[in-house]
Amino acid sequence: RLIHGGQLLNGLAGPTVMNAAPFLSTTWFSPDERATATAIASLLNYLGAAGAFLVGPLVVPSPNGTSRLPLVSQSNAEHIKDRIEAVLYAEFGMVSLLFSAVLAYFPSRPPFPPSVAAASQRLSYRRSFCRLLSNFRFLMIALAYAIPLGVFSGWSGVLDLILTPVHVSQVDAGWIGFWSIVGGCVVGIAMARFADFIRGMLKFILLLLLSGATLASTWFTLTCLTSVTHLPLTT
Repeated sequence: RLIHGGQLLNGLAGPTVMNAAPFLSTTWFSPDERATATAIASLLNYLGAAGAFLVGPLVVPSPNGTSRLPLVSQSNAEHIKDRIEAVLYAEFGMVSLLFSAVLAYFPSRPPFPPSVAAASQRLSYRRSFCRLLSNFRFLMIALAYAIPLGVFSGWSGVLDLILTPVHVSQVDAGWIGFWSIVGGCVVGIAMARFADFIRGMLKFILLLLLSGATLASTWFTLTCLTSVTHLPLTT
C-alpha cells in the first residue's frame, strides 16, 4: 500500500513537472530561444533517469541470476531490500534539498517580459480546463504525447527484466539504458537548437523524431525476439 501510495503521489506530481519546462521557457525566454530552453529543462529529467540506470545495478545486487558480480551469490532478499531503501532515501534527500532551494528563492517572472506571450494574462484553472477538454486538437496532441511517453516510461523501468531472457546482465542492461537516454538527450537538444534557428518547421521536426523513435523501438523489439527473427544480438 505504501509503494502504491508513493507511486500515486509521483504520478500526481508528473503533469506539473512535465509542464514546468514550456511554462518557464515562455515566461523567461524570447521566442528564438524557447525550443532550446524547453529541451534543456525537459531532457535534464531524462538524464536523471539515465543516472538511475547506473546507480541501480551498482548499488542493488541483481536478483535475476544474470549478474556476474561476486556479491550476488551472498545476497538475499533482506540485503536487496536494504540496498533499495538506501537508494530511495538518498533520492528523497536530494529532491528535498532541491525543493527547499526552490521554495527559498525562485522568482515567478523576470523584471521585464521577454515576449508578448510572457506578458499576457493567464486564464483561470477552471476556464482553462473546460476549454482544453472541449478542444479536439488539444485532445489529439495530448494522446499523441501520452501514449509514447507512457510506453517508454514503463518499458525503460523494466529494461533489466526485458533483457534477462536474452542473457544480458543487469549491469549491461543499465549501460544500454544509460547510453540510449544520453544519446536521445544530445540529439533532442541539437534538434531544439535547429528548430530555434529555422522557424516554422517544428511540426516536421516532431514527425521526424517520432518516426525515428518508432523505427528504433521496432528494431530493438525484433532484435530481442531471437527465436522468431534470428537477428544478431550483441550488447
